[in-house]
Amino acid sequence: MIKKFKHSCKVWLRRIQGLLKQNQDGVQSAVQRALLSLPRHKHIKFISQTAILEFKSGVPDRARSMFEGILREYPKRTDLWSIYLDQEIRLGDMDLIRSLFERAISLSLPPKRMKFLFKKYLEYEKSQGEDARIEYVKQKAMEYVESTIAS
Repeated sequence: MIKKFKHSCKVWLRRIQGLLKQNQDGVQSAVQRALLSLPRHKHIKFISQTAILEFKSGVPDRARSMFEGILREYPKRTDLWSIYLDQEIRLGDMDLIRSLFERAISLSLPPKRMKFLFKKYLEYEKSQGEDARIEYVKQKAMEYVESTIAS
């Protein structure tokens, strides 16, 4: 399939999924081959989907390094931040999740995108049930609003 449809993101993702299910090595080399074959505009989608597969198959460290790599290149992509945060929330490491949210809300993004991130952060803290943390997020949001009004 890969030889015939080497420009198809779905075929490469199926290959990665198969390798992960069989616990085989060679996932990294398959990812590298895919990035060489796929058109440039499909790279971000492919890497993020591969990272999600890695998260679900129980290799979160490789998935984190993939997401960190994409976010280093495209820090303003809130869709990628959202996917990354969702995967981490699913795993449940509170300190890691909070540090990710802090990194995300410290970016200088348009107000609409910042609203999305603050809303997601607030929902997460409400699900955890700590009043002090909920107030902290609200305070951070207010500071952001005041800083954008001032400038």
